Amino acid sequence: MIRLYHWEAHGACARVMFCLAEKGLDYESRYVDPLAFEQHKPELIALNPTGQLPILDDAGFVCVEATDICDYLEEAYPAVALMPEAVVDRWRVRVWQKHVDEYVAASIGQLAWQQARTTMFAGRDTAALEAAVAAIADKGRRDWWKLSLVPYPDDQLDRARERLVPILVAAEEALAHADWLVGSFSLADIALYAYLAFLPEVAADLLADRPAIAAWIGRVAARPAVRTASARGTAARPFAVAAPGQEEMRWG
Repeated sequence: MIRLYHWEAHGACARVMFCLAEKGLDYESRYVDPLAFEQHKPELIALNPTGQLPILDDAGFVCVEATDICDYLEEAYPAVALMPEAVVDRWRVRVWQKHVDEYVAASIGQLAWQQARTTMFAGRDTAALEAAVAAIADKGRRDWWKLSLVPYPDDQLDRARERLVPILVAAEEALAHADWLVGSFSLADIALYAYLAFLPEVAADLLADRPAIAAWIGRVAARPAVRTASARGTAARPFAVAAPGQEEMRWG
């Protein structure tokens, strides 16, 4: 039995949810609300001490980090392949995954949270929020949450946008004459879409001169597996909600 601890179908959680759905794998869905700090409950900290989502439990084997989970699922359940056969193309997929992990996730996460913060925390008691953040065991996550309780500085958001530009240029070029980033639909498309689908909500201007990416976002969104996975959250528009995500320059 596969069990997945996740939030809404966007970002890191979406990557795993889409992967499971594309492979036709059934799983037990455990919805976790990060804005209620449920990811820091003792039973989840026992599975992932950093208090981050998603967490996959496959019959007792626990795997964290979206890229690692998707790579595990590709190896463990190969019947529906989400990696190309050619070695060079498999390398290209991993490059896209690395771009997402190192640049895209943090940048989109900051832009999305900046826009959603006021709405997501509307009516919440400030003292209670600060107390919940202070109780986070992992120092890195605790410090990032403290910074995320107030608006991000403009220069930080400018850096986030700047980090996205070369990725968008490369994606537009790759998609200009192809439906998918690396030949057939793959983990590369899943990884990048899980974040770039935020752009119409948080930075539509970055798509203004990139019709290939805009069309690709529509193609991915229309896939039956993506629609099925998206329905396993609670938000009618998953990319209109957010929580503080990956900290800036997480991997150094």
